[in-house]
Amino acid sequence: MAGAAGAADTGASVAEAGGGGTNPFWQVTNLYARKNKQGIVSGQVLDASTHDGGGAIDAVGFLRGPRLVVRSTAASGTAGTPSADNPANFFKQVGLQNTDGTEIMQNLIGGYAYLQRHRFFRPWLKDPMLAYDYAQSTAPSFTLFLQAEVRQQLGCLENTDTRQQYSWTHTINTIANLGITGTGPTSSVTPYVDVWAQPDVADLEGVTNERIPPGVNLQCKTRHYTFTLAVAGADNNFLSPLTGNALRGGLLIVRDSNNARQDYLSDPITWTLDDRTLSIMSPDIVFQWQSDFYATFGQPRAPRPVGVYPFPRFFDSGHMYGQGWLYTSNATSVAWETSTLATATNVPGTVELLQEEVYAVGAVDASLLDM
Repeated sequence: MAGAAGAADTGASVAEAGGGGTNPFWQVTNLYARKNKQGIVSGQVLDASTHDGGGAIDAVGFLRGPRLVVRSTAASGTAGTPSADNPANFFKQVGLQNTDGTEIMQNLIGGYAYLQRHRFFRPWLKDPMLAYDYAQSTAPSFTLFLQAEVRQQLGCLENTDTRQQYSWTHTINTIANLGITGTGPTSSVTPYVDVWAQPDVADLEGVTNERIPPGVNLQCKTRHYTFTLAVAGADNNFLSPLTGNALRGGLLIVRDSNNARQDYLSDPITWTLDDRTLSIMSPDIVFQWQSDFYATFGQPRAPRPVGVYPFPRFFDSGHMYGQGWLYTSNATSVAWETSTLATATNVPGTVELLQEEVYAVGAVDASLLDM
């Protein structure tokens, strides 16, 4: 490792110049990527059936998450009008599993919900709906990043043992659900492992490197639960069973009986934690709060999708804006109460709660919290 500015003449390392004895992990690691050995899908013609896939994730470094790169080529007989959830619903279901098979990102969640998770819970990254490879098309194209890491190693997974490998599963959707008629396109899924590399024991000047990021002691989990949306004008009480950890945020994704996303939650939306009211909001205030919050990250963003109600609970430390994680126990009551819009049609429908949670598996540096 090269010396710090101002210390180069003496040969002092950055750690020595700063008075420390160890180079911090973030300073001596590097991002590393390669095509994963398992789970590559090529030449898959989409049709009226679903197709399962996935595989073990190569054991290398500290896992940020797998990137699933989807590409398609239309055939001469490919036609139709892409569905509203296309291309993300290319994956009918997708999930990320721990080395013992337990779920890190729940398997029964669709690609569309996971894409919105990425947009709303990783807003410092490029909005995937504005990415160069995002194509809502009869030849769907996009990349789904199943990112277990929050940011800068917080929540990344120690992935250095070939005997204990993380894995992912996916199910490719039918052409009907993608809005495709006629001959289905030929599609591929190319998985890439996205990791922080493990540094050498010491730098070139003999200063010890921190080889395990402190952020691995805090892990993320993504779960969902589906409620029934009541008939027009009727009251809904969405009591979440997904408690026990600190919540980084939740998304309510509202659909009618035809599975079309709709803005069907009405004023007021009351959000409660046990006997405490967190807020009493109109849908407009929900959307204004999320607009204010996400504007602080300075990234261009696609418009909020119809039917998606975001409730972020994390902090933009760079701009001193946001809220802390919402801590819960297994006995905590978290609920949203609201009426179905009086003019709603094709109801009852559904409301999917997608939630990201954080929990400690060891000692955690307090400076990493609430990100």
